[in-house]
Amino acid sequence: MTGETAHDGHDHPPLRIADPPQRVSGMRVLPGWALPGKPEGLDDVEEDAWRQTGFVCAEEWALLEANLHLQARISAAGYQVTARNMTMAAYASLWSRSFLLLSDAAALVRRGAYQSAIPLVRNAVEMVAAQHGITAEMDEWRRWTHEAYGRHEATRSIEVGLGQYFSGESIAGDAHLRTIYRAASDLARPNFGPTALFVAEGASHERYPLVFADRAFHLGWAQLVLGWALRVGIAQLHEALHQQQHFPAAADLRAEAVAHVRAAEAALEASGRCHIEEWEDPRGRRRTILTDFRRKPADAPTRILL
Repeated sequence: MTGETAHDGHDHPPLRIADPPQRVSGMRVLPGWALPGKPEGLDDVEEDAWRQTGFVCAEEWALLEANLHLQARISAAGYQVTARNMTMAAYASLWSRSFLLLSDAAALVRRGAYQSAIPLVRNAVEMVAAQHGITAEMDEWRRWTHEAYGRHEATRSIEVGLGQYFSGESIAGDAHLRTIYRAASDLARPNFGPTALFVAEGASHERYPLVFADRAFHLGWAQLVLGWALRVGIAQLHEALHQQQHFPAAADLRAEAVAHVRAAEAALEASGRCHIEEWEDPRGRRRTILTDFRRKPADAPTRILL
């Protein structure tokens, strides 16, 4: 059920759900964004991960920071009086969540916490996809705005309501988001293969070199997750640029965003970067291959089939 229109079985035009009762007030915008700086209290392992990531993944880090900086500036265009309404708020609310998820994921990668960053990227995919899907299902948002914030006497609480929404079709319809989402879901869950990759690097039939809470620098994981975050950031910019009515950014800012997307896509297509490939086995199962996977730059790249 999309909630786009309400039909009563007659021939007259369907009625749309009325505009939300709320008004957008107290809206705060960002002048820009920078990824988190080096935190205090890093131990030796985290310190090394921070240093090496900044050195060998400098391009990915800089591009992701530029991406978030552009996102912040474009989102600020929603503050304009002509754009500041609850339809804009529907997009900006979900966008705000994807924005922070990507920034927080990058900070975790920089500290070697790769497995902690992956669920954040997966969640960011859901937020970007929801912005795409809600365009055709805006009455779902309108319905929630009318029902939310009422008094629930039985529990003596303010009933915000869940307002459940998920746009699986939008994920499935984007080749990049679909691939990232499937792989990130497999890696984030308690599956045995990914677990072993995180805690027992180099395991074989003969040995299982368990390292509890491993946060040592790993080039493959760093390139993969930062690349995913950047790819999701590109998708977010695409969504924002197609919502010019709600985020009327200036022409020069839009041109800057387009140039950034081209540069980021070129970097992501460069050879030698760790990335994922999908492979369909003879039984029709989709499986993931980690390609150019290695811990250190000097190590020989390997391919890992999950």
